[in-house]
Amino acid sequence: MTREQYQRDYRQQYRDHAKRVNLTFSLAEYRSIARSAKDAGSPVAAYVKRLALQAHEGRSVAPEEIAEQLADLERVIRTIANNVNQMARHSNRIAHVLDEQEVFLHIASLQTELREAISRAASGQGSAQAPEDEGDP
Repeated sequence: MTREQYQRDYRQQYRDHAKRVNLTFSLAEYRSIARSAKDAGSPVAAYVKRLALQAHEGRSVAPEEIAEQLADLERVIRTIANNVNQMARHSNRIAHVLDEQEVFLHIASLQTELREAISRAASGQGSAQAPEDEGDP
């Protein structure tokens, strides 16, 4: 196979699997997008593509401060999940759990708080506040 034939085949395969989309923005729109792309450290085209795919998939981009708080919350939830697994292992060894409903109530409460934090982040409301301590250790 010659180099020209290889390149022709490659371009044809590429066209079969990738599609180009052209967008037109006003100058003000482009400048705004370009500033945001620069702040994100991405080229404009890659930035617009990422935002379009996130919007299409229903994901939202949280501000950095909220993203950090969500990452901290995720770490705490993982730690709690690890503790629940250890409790389950221990209860299986002793063949009973003293108050199994309490664990599930705490997990449900954490799920509710996480959903609220994600909703606040997606709606762009101010910084998420840490959940109040309800007196539980």
